[in-house]
Amino acid sequence: MHMLLRPKIFAVIGILFLSGCSQSLNAPVEYYQFEQTIQPMQRSSIDTVAQLRVSTVSLRGALNNRGIAMKLDNNQMNAANYHLWSEAPDQMLTASAHQTLFTALDNWMVVKGLPVITDKDQQSYYELEYELHHFNGDKQGNADISGLWRLYYTSFEKGRSLQAIHYFSEVSPLIDDDYEGLVASLELNWQKVNEHVATTLSSLIHK
Repeated sequence: MHMLLRPKIFAVIGILFLSGCSQSLNAPVEYYQFEQTIQPMQRSSIDTVAQLRVSTVSLRGALNNRGIAMKLDNNQMNAANYHLWSEAPDQMLTASAHQTLFTALDNWMVVKGLPVITDKDQQSYYELEYELHHFNGDKQGNADISGLWRLYYTSFEKGRSLQAIHYFSEVSPLIDDDYEGLVASLELNWQKVNEHVATTLSSLIHK
């Protein structure tokens, strides 16, 4: 795909993001979600070496909006009115991150959120926090997921401590010049982010 947007994506930006009321009144609402395939998997605590708790993804400002976001220039973001995520982006991203990490870290117990602690063994665990600063398309025809992740470790003896902070930026050309292409590209970038996280976490156990 060329660096400059093709006529089709110009139409997408011009009509769907900046359209006048007369153009948008009759536009049908379309919903999108990540297409991540679910594979049958199971995990037992006796077969794992560590527990990882994935916190709900935090998105900056208006990015946690059902309208798919587009960056128009250096200072302006816009959200589509008729092209929406099928659920809140923070919940979708968290579920996707959990699934990718659960699959990649086959000797970790990966859970979402902070479940109730019932015994001393469960009081030692890692905790992963994501903070997304970009989750959008742009006028150059790219999908952009950028931000940072923080890793904490909690132990019964020492409590909670910060282990690492990593900034990341995954920017790639759109697979196709439409909203489906943008959603697919964002999902691919998010999977890459989580695969990199899994690689980093795997090295902790081998130190």
